[in-house]
Amino acid sequence: MGEDKGLMLFDDKPMIQHVIDVVTPIVNEVIIIANDNKYNAFGHPVYEDIYKDKGPLAGIYTGLFYSNSEMNIVLSCDVPYVNSELISFLMDQNKNYEITIPKKNGNTHQLIGVFSKSCTEEFKKSLENNELKVLTAFEKLNLNVVDADQFDKKLFNNVNTKDDIEA
Repeated sequence: MGEDKGLMLFDDKPMIQHVIDVVTPIVNEVIIIANDNKYNAFGHPVYEDIYKDKGPLAGIYTGLFYSNSEMNIVLSCDVPYVNSELISFLMDQNKNYEITIPKKNGNTHQLIGVFSKSCTEEFKKSLENNELKVLTAFEKLNLNVVDADQFDKKLFNNVNTKDDIEA
């Protein structure tokens, strides 16, 4: 995109603000993982990736590392349509699992999910071994992939380009 997606305006507010607005009523703390101090403006703790240049797995690991909670909601900043009903559904489905992620129309969504803090050790091993494929790391744990076909496909839309924002 040429700029930080989370800070790009979407419906008159930064994309990350949409995600923050959804999770704030549900969680005890919001942690932002970003390598840009502009995220400090959102009023929540901001941490840089512990493992640099290792992709989304490093971001998830960093969030879990700094979290004070056993159960954690993980969302990428580029899913501005995600809603509390989907998050609550995933939390309800997470009983006795380390990770619960949705599957919509046959596609898993690894950056929308509920994660146990206990995942950190396995994620650390994967990162240190340069095994960065997110789903591969998840499959080493007690993973629950739940059918989310009852939810509107719009909730899972990633905004990846300026055309996506305009659309």
